[in-house]
Amino acid sequence: MSGLTPNSLMKKTSIFAAFILSAAFICISPATMSAKGRKKPPTPVAIDTNDKITAVHHASITIHVFATQSSKEYRVLPATKITANGRPGKLSDLATGMDVTVTVGANPGVADAIDAKSPARR
Repeated sequence: MSGLTPNSLMKKTSIFAAFILSAAFICISPATMSAKGRKKPPTPVAIDTNDKITAVHHASITIHVFATQSSKEYRVLPATKITANGRPGKLSDLATGMDVTVTVGANPGVADAIDAKSPARR
């Protein structure tokens, strides 16, 4: 014989089989598979979830809060940073129907910053 006993032959065969199986799993793992044949996930549809200005007053604005379907009024101070359509603005540049993001600081009833954009035309 060639010096192989049944036990040593079994060990070598088991090690060889484990090596082949490991190599096969590595080759077909999801990270190494090509995207060919896989469908791309659908592109999410943009949903208008912005809050909207419902009223502009002398020293405040009222907005419709989309998340809670309620109204909220914010005082506007001279220090309030206002951006209208991407440009620095003032309270008189704001109009009802504009999409708005209001940032508040320590006082939740006072706007620190207002970023408003005219709604997109369709």
